[in-house]
Amino acid sequence: MAERARRIDILGPAEVARAAEDLADSIRRDVKIATKLKELTMSTVPEASERVTTETAPAMAAAREAMQDASRQMQELVEEANENGRPLHEDPRTAAIFESAERAQELAHAAIARANEDGDGFSAFLDQATAIVDELKRNQEARAGIRERFTAAARHTLASASPPIP
Repeated sequence: MAERARRIDILGPAEVARAAEDLADSIRRDVKIATKLKELTMSTVPEASERVTTETAPAMAAAREAMQDASRQMQELVEEANENGRPLHEDPRTAAIFESAERAQELAHAAIARANEDGDGFSAFLDQATAIVDELKRNQEARAGIRERFTAAARHTLASASPPIP
């Protein structure tokens, strides 16, 4: 488009040349904006996905497993205490099971915090990507006006250069 604008500048009227150059500039802006979006995506998404896959998801699974294990141990202890008629606080395993439940809860809190960080990161990425896409839309909308101006100028030039029809 830039090459065509230069040809028009050499061969055609200034008004058409300016509109053609504005059109070429708008297309260049589209390329710059799209490149900015691609760079943002390539710098954010793979790293974030890798973190979720290798860190957050395993942390959530480990926390869930620890909670299930602690819950199972607690159920078994309560069932045995009921069967034996012995109070829970007298069983020597009670303290260890409560410690296990507390560790599981700590793992769950850490995994949730990690997931929240991931969510915040994705949210920031989406905010940036949305701003870039909005910029691209505005540029494309502006180009519609430039295209109309170019077409009108070209038609006017062609109409004024054409010999009258007899």
